[in-house]
Amino acid sequence: MFFFVCLYTAFRYYILNLMEKTPPQQIPFTYRQYYLRMAESCPPKRNNLSLVGVDFKQECTSPSPTETVCLENLSIDSVPGPSQLLDASGDDLTNLDSNDKIETKSEFLSELGLEECDGDCEEHSWNNIFQEEIDNAVRSIIDEDCNGINSVETPYSMCPATPKSTLKAAYDRRRKRKLDLQNGHPCKKMLPDKKATELSNKAQSEIQNVVVPSPPIQSEIPSSNNQSVVTTPVGDKMKTIRAVIPTKDNPPPELGEWITQFQRWSNAERLLAIDELITRCEPTQVRHMMQVIEPQFQRDFISLLPRELALSVLRLLEPADLLRAAQTCRSWRFLADDNLLWKEKCKQVGIEDIPKRKMSPRCPNSHTSPWKAAYMRHHAIEMNWRSRPIKPPKMLKGHDDHVITCLQFCGNHIVSGSDDNTLKVWSATTGKCLRTLVGHTGGVWSSQMSGSIIISGSTDRTLKVWDAETGVCIHTLYGHTSTVRCMHLHKDKVVSGSRDATLRVWNIETGECLHVLVGHLAAVRCVQYDGKLVVSGAYDYMVKVWNPEREECIHTLQGHTNRVYSLQFDGVHVVSGSLDTSIRVWEVESGACRHTLMGHQSLTSGMELRNNILVSGNADSTVKVWDIITGQCLQTLSGPYKHQSAVTCLQFNNRFVITSSDDGTVKLWDLKTGEFIRNLVALDSGGSGGVVWRIRASDTKLVCAVGSRNGTEETKLLVLDFDVDSNSSTVICR
Repeated sequence: MFFFVCLYTAFRYYILNLMEKTPPQQIPFTYRQYYLRMAESCPPKRNNLSLVGVDFKQECTSPSPTETVCLENLSIDSVPGPSQLLDASGDDLTNLDSNDKIETKSEFLSELGLEECDGDCEEHSWNNIFQEEIDNAVRSIIDEDCNGINSVETPYSMCPATPKSTLKAAYDRRRKRKLDLQNGHPCKKMLPDKKATELSNKAQSEIQNVVVPSPPIQSEIPSSNNQSVVTTPVGDKMKTIRAVIPTKDNPPPELGEWITQFQRWSNAERLLAIDELITRCEPTQVRHMMQVIEPQFQRDFISLLPRELALSVLRLLEPADLLRAAQTCRSWRFLADDNLLWKEKCKQVGIEDIPKRKMSPRCPNSHTSPWKAAYMRHHAIEMNWRSRPIKPPKMLKGHDDHVITCLQFCGNHIVSGSDDNTLKVWSATTGKCLRTLVGHTGGVWSSQMSGSIIISGSTDRTLKVWDAETGVCIHTLYGHTSTVRCMHLHKDKVVSGSRDATLRVWNIETGECLHVLVGHLAAVRCVQYDGKLVVSGAYDYMVKVWNPEREECIHTLQGHTNRVYSLQFDGVHVVSGSLDTSIRVWEVESGACRHTLMGHQSLTSGMELRNNILVSGNADSTVKVWDIITGQCLQTLSGPYKHQSAVTCLQFNNRFVITSSDDGTVKLWDLKTGEFIRNLVALDSGGSGGVVWRIRASDTKLVCAVGSRNGTEETKLLVLDFDVDSNSSTVICR
């Protein structure tokens, strides 16, 4: 074995030594063809070319693989090669003369008009070419990209050993340059004059099968407006090129005739012509059309319209959009601040009167519309209810540990009645107890208030009329033989209902009993009075409509199967809520039941009616919003944030519903969507005895009567203020 290894080593040494002594073989190949292909793979803006594999940073090839040739400014755009001297076919390089065997580098450079280096370049043999690398690259390229170049005799008259993508990119560039020449577009960078002069006539004549496209045939046609018009053949068509760029002052001669014809056409014909014209336009021309047309529609039509029409347009905007419009310009602001315009917006949200404005010291000369100021204040208050932080409430402590049975809130006065036989008058602003009304000998279970007049009903079977300003009892009304459980005040008359099953009509100015209404068979639990008719509900399951002047029962509304606990009356409809879980809507004129509203699961403890919208609170912990005209339930205020116990009281306006419950919370809901907004009050003792018994609200304040039945929560009133602070940022200063 050792013998064979030694023999192989000696033989290999002999062969290699013999190869080194063998003179370099002259490889027949076309230098020009090799050079042209090498030049195709060179990136632009290169000064030197070197073999791929020898100098990777250059990423190029050169005629001599191992040496650097001085090719100043040699690039795709500047060498005499396929960049300018194109074959007529554009892609086919096989037409170069394969018989032109230039065998020395000097001859090759001389033909190209290039100079050899002045001794700085070291001569090397062509045998130093990395044969294997080139052969492998050649085979992969010849198969797909060379289009028959392998027909040349030797493997070195071939595509350069460069990646296929580079070769393809070179071919694409050549195609584009050929098309540019055919279309009459000059190259961006032509061969430098110095290099052009260095090309000998002999070298140019020896470049075979490379055809320089002749310039396009042009013919000059004189025009009527002194424009030089040149027609150039492009393919099978003739392209018209004008020497002068057309302008408005120097239009094309055919333009006038074209416009005249366009004006003769009908509207439909013009539209068709425009459609056809647009389809034939290039993107740049369509873009020009847009730039001309768009400004025609960008006009301040509000300022151009008469004031009355402009206001009619602005009247359709929402208030928030009006405020944005006022910031557009001075003329828009003048229109958007119109007082009558904002008066209409105020009426839409229920603002009937303009409150007295407190002028801010920051804008003493404000000229904002009073109705706009009222709307802005209204909006700021609404945001205080909805989302802004709640101010710490005022705590009005009184009545010790007794239950607050009734609550009234009028103007700046709060009146609370309790089963401790007293009523207390509080200041809603300061939270102080102004006076205590003492005189009843039993618990106070009902009350009414108008201005400074207070009427109270008690278990001592009497009604008392008080002056809230002085605390004096004006009248004591005797007549009932049992607890006065309910009452309703209208102007100077009050109607009271008692457990003695009767109703009495009183004049509060004189203290006289005007009428006695008898007909119920059990305690009267609720009553409503509109000045003409009296409606009462009782524990005998009946609802009765009375004419108090004649002391006559007009209608007995039968249908409930249990006690009637709540009533609402708007002069047209009577709405009654019962322990039988139903709510019935009656027509007062005929006494007919129009709708039976089903959905609650227990006693309807409280209701409120505004226009045709009814909101009902139930002991099943839910609140429902109804339309009494259609009988449909619009919203059910429940979900994950619903009350956890019976609803004790509620109030609503055209935006919100406020509800209180035995679970110790007061919740705010959106009337239109039924969505829970937030908790306004949440007692720490809620769920363990803390109760919110009653609530009363105005536009800016909420009064809650809270306490407990087991001593876990002190009896008190909580007053929450949502008004706009005159020193806050919500003061209108425009």
